[in-house]
Amino acid sequence: MEISFELIREAGLRVPSPIGPTIGIVGALVLGQAAVSAGIVSPILIIIVAITGIASFAIPDFSFGFHLRYFRFLFILLGFMAGFLGIGIGLFCYISILCSLSSFGVPFTSPIAPTIDSKGNGYLLEPIWKREERPPYMGTKKEDSQNKISMKWKYNPKLHKKR
Repeated sequence: MEISFELIREAGLRVPSPIGPTIGIVGALVLGQAAVSAGIVSPILIIIVAITGIASFAIPDFSFGFHLRYFRFLFILLGFMAGFLGIGIGLFCYISILCSLSSFGVPFTSPIAPTIDSKGNGYLLEPIWKREERPPYMGTKKEDSQNKISMKWKYNPKLHKKR
């Protein structure tokens, strides 16, 4: 079903603009109904494929959308060959690859993956105005991002005089 959905999507893109979306919608309806009537797939599978297809349009970056398309087929193949174990192994490999990548010297999974002794673990952080130091994974020359007391106006008794 994923392959047929991708074929319908590509056909809708290649046909001239006024007819393309109509062909995509009608083709999906006809193929989905025919597959359910023939007993090839269940109706719930049609719903799942439709939801994943529609959700893939919500990705704003075109190249990242292609990336997710390829990995979706890879995870389907792993699930077919080894079930949940194959999907789990695939996710483990995918996350391991993501943890090894970095952009401009900063890891992709920066506040969570490089477990460096720092304040906060990436999930539970102080408010931004209480953070006095830069994250250690940034490797900056100056570790302090601001003065010791970042809200001096709050602690200055001269500013709180009654008039």
